[in-house]
Amino acid sequence: MTTRTRTRTTTLDSPVVQAAPVHRGRVLMLLFGIAVVITGAACGSGSADSTFSKVNPDETVRDLDDFSQAGFKKVRDYDVSELPAATGAYLIYFTPPNSEPMQYELRIYPDHAAAIESGVEYAAEVTGKEALLREVDVRWKEGTRDRRGGGAFRDSLTPLYGDYAVFGNVILLCEGRDSAQSLGRCAALLHAAGLGVEG
Repeated sequence: MTTRTRTRTTTLDSPVVQAAPVHRGRVLMLLFGIAVVITGAACGSGSADSTFSKVNPDETVRDLDDFSQAGFKKVRDYDVSELPAATGAYLIYFTPPNSEPMQYELRIYPDHAAAIESGVEYAAEVTGKEALLREVDVRWKEGTRDRRGGGAFRDSLTPLYGDYAVFGNVILLCEGRDSAQSLGRCAALLHAAGLGVEG
């Protein structure tokens, strides 16, 4: 008995050889698609707030009426006799787009220089993670209780304002859990007021 062995010869027309280029083409298309998705996600991840400047040296002198187009509700006028150089300070509520009403504090100064020189230290003192939240700790005591959240116990107090912004002669303290959220809400108020800031 003789055993015959069959050998298979492969030619360029063989299905085995043709499958490789088709498979390679699909892999290349898949990689190209993934690259497009990653590039699109990276380009689209920025927000309108990324261009917002925390300090805008606008020289126009504004008062509370200049924000009226935003449709806010004024809740309180603060006594500014102990707030250096300030001409007014107000607690307001404004509703940013797709949000609930948020709390803001607007501090008005005679000009941008006064806001920077006299107001920034006082605003920084009561905003952010390290905010001073008790009357015994802050220099300007008016409205201290309005700037905090949390419970009645000392260790349970949390800052209501994650950050502040300076727009010309106005310092805005804007409600938010962190700086980015607060500054986004500051930008939304300025935009709604028609003050040339993207919100």
